Amino acid sequence: MASVDPSPLRPDLPVPLAPAGRLAAAVRFGLTLLREPVFDRAHRRTPRLLVLAVLLVLAGQVLSVGWLREPVTTLGVALAVYTALRVAALRVVEHRQREFEPTWLETQSAHLRHSRFEVVRFTVDGHGFDLTDPDAVRDLLDRTDGDAPVVIDFCHEPAALERVFRHLRDVTVLPTSRPGSPARVRFAAARYAPRPAGRTTYWQLGTPLVVTTARPAGPVARRAGTGSTGRVGAAPRAGARPPGTPSA
Repeated sequence: MASVDPSPLRPDLPVPLAPAGRLAAAVRFGLTLLREPVFDRAHRRTPRLLVLAVLLVLAGQVLSVGWLREPVTTLGVALAVYTALRVAALRVVEHRQREFEPTWLETQSAHLRHSRFEVVRFTVDGHGFDLTDPDAVRDLLDRTDGDAPVVIDFCHEPAALERVFRHLRDVTVLPTSRPGSPARVRFAAARYAPRPAGRTTYWQLGTPLVVTTARPAGPVARRAGTGSTGRVGAAPRAGARPPGTPSA
């Protein structure tokens, strides 16, 4: 069985075909010509193959050159048999794909939820905070305006930037890093979802967000959102967002 280890963290992951052994994968490709799960395209090819098979059989019957009749007819019959096998193989492969994709997506989603991304820029109501600076983190923790808009720019592989929009109440701040260490964000409710075509994925990052920052001087408790104790992040928003566009 092929490996289903988590892929690099990027929104547009290509959805693979269900894993198969080397021989099974070769037979699968020979019958379906699939290298990715594009079943609509594969099904559209089947009628064309069937029409071609019928035309070859008919041509073999009407050819005036006698020595060509048998090979052309045989080719048409062989193509008709191949087409029938292809139809059966597509059904099997498509069924296996439907069983495989939810598990694969959940594996990638779990990897995404447990991963942390470096924060490039963090602003609250238009004011930037250097989350590597203990004093700036102290100022952030002192804020109590939970409805203040937050914009977070963060990096993901391969060295690309992503931007999310939230409210301060949606952000849990963990001031546990050493001063000067890069701030990182984790999306506790994130998941991968397939695009309608089924060939690639996109992110649903959701809320809450957990941001690890520099540790201010003195004892500081974990605080969420406005900084008041007992505040938890908001529930994930409904709907999905394609990558590269601001989230709601």
